[in-house]
Amino acid sequence: MPVSVDDPFLLASFSSTTHNQQQHQAVSCTPEGRHSVSEKEGEEDSSLLVVAIQGAGVQLFNTADQKCVLSYSTPPGYSFTGSAQTLYKSAHLRNVYAVIAKGTDVTAKEESKVVWMWKDESTSSSLVSVAEADSAMHEDVIKPSSARKTVHKFDRRIHQLFVSPLLPSHVVLTNSDGSISLVTEDLKRVVNTSELQISHSTKPSKKEKKGAVAQDGATAMIWSTTYSTSGSWIPSSALARNTLIIMTVVVSDAGKTIATLSYVNEEQRGFSTFGQVEIEAATGSSGFAFDVKSGQLSFMSAAGQLKIYNFEVSQGDHIITATETLTLPLPGYAVATPTTSTKPTKKGSKTVSEIDSKVQRVDTIALGDSYLAVAGIHQIDGKAEQTLTIWDIRYGTLQAKHVVPGSFSAANTTCQLALLPESVLVMTISTLHNTTIKSDIFLCHFYAEPMSLLGAMGRMKDTAPFLGQKGSTLAQDAYTLTTTALLTPSDISGVVKAKDLSANSADLKKQLEAAQVAEKETLDSLISQSKTSTSQEFESVFFQHVERQTAEAVSDLMERYGVDAEEAKAAVAAKQEKDAELQKQKQKQQRKTDTTQDMDLDVEPVNAEKTETKKEKKKAKKAAKEAESEKKASKDSKLEKKEPKSEKKAAKKAKAGNKTEPAKDVEDGSSSESSSDDDDDEADDEEVVVLSSDDEREEEKEEEPEYEVDEEQERAQMEAYLNAVDEWRKTEAEAIKSYRQQQRLLRAGRKQPPLPELSHHFLSTVVGRCFTRLPNGQPDMSFWPAKVIEYLIENQLVGNSNPGAGQAGVALELMEREQWPLLELALKKLYDIPELDMITMLKQVIGLNKNKASVASSSSTTEAGSSTSLSPVPDVPHFLNLIMAAPRNEIFMQQAIKKLSIEELSIILEILKGWIGIWDERGGIGHQNQQPDKKQLPGGLPGYGLMIDFTTLIMDVHFPSLILSPQLHPVLKAIQSSIQREREISDQLEQALRGPLGLFDRKYREMMRRKKEATVSGFAASGNVGIVSAAGGVVADKRRRRKWEGGEGIPDYAVEIIHL
Repeated sequence: MPVSVDDPFLLASFSSTTHNQQQHQAVSCTPEGRHSVSEKEGEEDSSLLVVAIQGAGVQLFNTADQKCVLSYSTPPGYSFTGSAQTLYKSAHLRNVYAVIAKGTDVTAKEESKVVWMWKDESTSSSLVSVAEADSAMHEDVIKPSSARKTVHKFDRRIHQLFVSPLLPSHVVLTNSDGSISLVTEDLKRVVNTSELQISHSTKPSKKEKKGAVAQDGATAMIWSTTYSTSGSWIPSSALARNTLIIMTVVVSDAGKTIATLSYVNEEQRGFSTFGQVEIEAATGSSGFAFDVKSGQLSFMSAAGQLKIYNFEVSQGDHIITATETLTLPLPGYAVATPTTSTKPTKKGSKTVSEIDSKVQRVDTIALGDSYLAVAGIHQIDGKAEQTLTIWDIRYGTLQAKHVVPGSFSAANTTCQLALLPESVLVMTISTLHNTTIKSDIFLCHFYAEPMSLLGAMGRMKDTAPFLGQKGSTLAQDAYTLTTTALLTPSDISGVVKAKDLSANSADLKKQLEAAQVAEKETLDSLISQSKTSTSQEFESVFFQHVERQTAEAVSDLMERYGVDAEEAKAAVAAKQEKDAELQKQKQKQQRKTDTTQDMDLDVEPVNAEKTETKKEKKKAKKAAKEAESEKKASKDSKLEKKEPKSEKKAAKKAKAGNKTEPAKDVEDGSSSESSSDDDDDEADDEEVVVLSSDDEREEEKEEEPEYEVDEEQERAQMEAYLNAVDEWRKTEAEAIKSYRQQQRLLRAGRKQPPLPELSHHFLSTVVGRCFTRLPNGQPDMSFWPAKVIEYLIENQLVGNSNPGAGQAGVALELMEREQWPLLELALKKLYDIPELDMITMLKQVIGLNKNKASVASSSSTTEAGSSTSLSPVPDVPHFLNLIMAAPRNEIFMQQAIKKLSIEELSIILEILKGWIGIWDERGGIGHQNQQPDKKQLPGGLPGYGLMIDFTTLIMDVHFPSLILSPQLHPVLKAIQSSIQREREISDQLEQALRGPLGLFDRKYREMMRRKKEATVSGFAASGNVGIVSAAGGVVADKRRRRKWEGGEGIPDYAVEIIHL
């Protein structure tokens, strides 16, 4: 548990009748401040608690032995303002201070302006224990202290008095008007008084400029505290360490709540303002607390909301800002209520609504590490309970809760919290009974470790009801709207189903509510014995919900792609049909090609002689035609030179048209081949005629006739051309757009449908219902929805350690139910099965196979099919292969393998020897068709490296047992001989490659050596600002942390040195 709280135990109880007319805390507690280390052991070394009892005095309690060690009494008619303060200066000196609120000889003008001081110069205990004759109990009798008391009066009403070890010679007073005063330790002289300076953002009233009396009506102090800057949220660049900070929270006349941070300036012997921020807090806020380390201010608003503000200091100008980071609605808490009072003014009387900050109906205190303790009256179903809760204010979850026994009421009960060293929480409860106030002081030890997000999510089941989220039959744990919003910071916008949270918050809320309602209805049906009494009904309801969730996920996916689901399906179907048609055409064409090749091979010997005679005839005809064409060319060359170019083109077109006409049969019976040869000859003749020298081409250019250009016709042609180009571009753009749309449809349609979104609570409930048991503890196989379990494991929606499966886990539950196919699937899909569970399952499979073999041999004459197993038991080699391929931790697997007996080891080693023999038959690890780095090869053979690793594990764990078992020596020798051959081959390969790769190896080793030397030896000299490059030089490196790898695989770590 991140947070654990012990039961509170009672330290002391007090009764008072003097305080019944006042609303201040009857008993106030605060830790003692120490200036120096104690010189003697004993009571002074323990945590001392200062207790101010209204109408009785001040007492010091030792929390170690729960005894009162010192007492300083006051007359019955006196009461205190806030807590008393003590400063332990040395072994023989202690100063005790208390602000007097009311007294018999204190006038109304002097109320809260008088301070009593006791200077105790003795350290002897004033506690005397006596035994009464009529009782066996020892009663503590407290005698008055011999310390000297002095009385001092001040001009301003004091809100709280503070002492600090950082100011051993001074005392700090925070006044009700918002000012702070620095007084000497003997209270005889006021060194400095700092008035409240309101920032420019808040306009000061006119009365604030007229002095202290006028400011009493302008501002009101509601809370103040002091702390040191050492180890605080304030960086050392802003303020020096061991500086005392005074933090005050006041309410101005304009109703604004202002937090001011001041510090003691020793050089000026006064105060300096460090920063001032305005806090958006409603009137009536109480229970202020401040975490010094994280800078988080927390308080309870009048509406019952716990608000958290985070203070930060800017790096450059050191300006303080406060940002609201969390608002927790805590319904049922009784907060302070405003009271009305009449104040005289120049124009008469004025009724003012005031909040008494001393009335702590609900109090808070920071515990560190983002934890906050809240104590007060909490109303639950009309019943008032005094509760102590600890909250994680980083994620807004309830971590611990304790209810104080007794009868309390919100109107008559006040509460105060204090924190002692060594994680001790002090809770003081004062309750009014008629005219008597009873006060009890409780001590509570707690332990809190830093909180993580997963730890916070695990506590949401207890947080949701406390925040008022009720109404689920299944306890409505982790995933409600309120708790989900708590995990999302207010200044960060997330994306849920491709929607912006800030812009679609209403739609998101409706989506979440609809999803919660649908899941609740499904879970109600799944856990109902009447609706899902059989496994078939359970599977039907479950898969209906899965289909709905999957359909929503697919719809969301299509929305992200911007396509329609039906169109995507149609596009995929059309593409598949087209691919199938093309495949058919390719197959048909391939068959035709194969048939033609077969026919050519068959007729080739028969037609060989005919082909040769035809070739000879063609050659003779071709030679005769070439001779005739040369004669014609010489005669007609001059005529062709004089022909215009247009006529030549027309002649060429005519001849080209003649080529395209089908050849006709000749009267002498010549075939189409001869006619094609004639055409080829004519084409050759044309090529000879057309090709001419460069001189002839120049003459043709000179003889070309000139023609006039028609501008209108040219313009019309250009416009037609441009229009054609535009049309072509539009067509091309539409084609590209259509192609991209088609591809988008295909991508969306071919994408695997996403898995349904099922919450952890839903899955745990479903798994718990599937693995039900009978009253006698045996598995209930009458209700076994195997399809649901298979779906969850196949899609990896559950893990082996799902809470619904209990402590055993999913794998062992399946083994107990003899669901071996599902167990094999779990070994393949679940990655968190413990190694001990794997070996347990392997032992079970070995035992069942042995029993099956013995039963088969003994019942060979009986009828077959008498097995009662729900599913066939897998073979040992197959199951061992699955376990070897499953993810594992070598250390945990070594511990688990110790559970194997010698007989089981013999079976496993025989199987490993057989696999290694198969590898040897196939050529060993170096065979070119094998992939030894793979875990599984075709045929179920495990990878060579996988077998060697598992064999090594067995040897490491059971080596003494194997040596002392002679029956296992033949198996070990066979494995040794096979591995020895592979090792020899590896050695030969290494020797053969040493020469070619020797130069590279030497260069690499030299580079690594220089790199390590430059890194380690030059670390301090370089100031940790460079790294060694591959060439050996030092280059700039921005990394702050480094880790170097040393020899033998041992990492060398370097220490970072920062020079300030």
